[in-house]
Amino acid sequence: MNSQINELIKMSDRESLFEVMTEHDDWMTQLDAAEALVRLGDRRGYEFLLTATLSDDEEILEVANEIFNSPELAKIRREIEAEREGDHRLRIESARRRLEQGGKVFRYKMVYLASSALMGNDPLGKGFEVPALGDHGLEGWEVVTILPARRALLVGSVDDHFTGAYFLLKKEILPSESAGLEKE
Repeated sequence: MNSQINELIKMSDRESLFEVMTEHDDWMTQLDAAEALVRLGDRRGYEFLLTATLSDDEEILEVANEIFNSPELAKIRREIEAEREGDHRLRIESARRRLEQGGKVFRYKMVYLASSALMGNDPLGKGFEVPALGDHGLEGWEVVTILPARRALLVGSVDDHFTGAYFLLKKEILPSESAGLEKE
């Protein structure tokens, strides 16, 4: 960790660390600030590191995993994860009570489908099946919104290429399904 981060830790300056984590130009400094926030017990650093462990950049992924899985952060990580699990259990119990009282409960998930799964040859214009979405629909999931995914064909080009789409799905949980709330 650089000296600036160490000084902010000594001062317990969470807001400045958060600013460094979210606004600094260097990703390594951002990860150091996130680690410092976690050491100070700030969940925002934990969430940032958790997101960084999903990075497509192998170098960022390696460093983020190293920090996230370090022995120095293990105790804090266990505490935060236990707190999150406790919060989740409270939400599940609240959802069960809401269902018992006739209220509604929903599940949401995001599904990515590559363009090859979406684009079909439809010469007669009658439409075509999207098996993955059809299967979700049969399970009670409803498409709420679609976010197209694109990538540039040439660096710096305005041309882009449709690569697929993210589908936000929603499913209403029925009172008879309340026992399965923890399983999904």
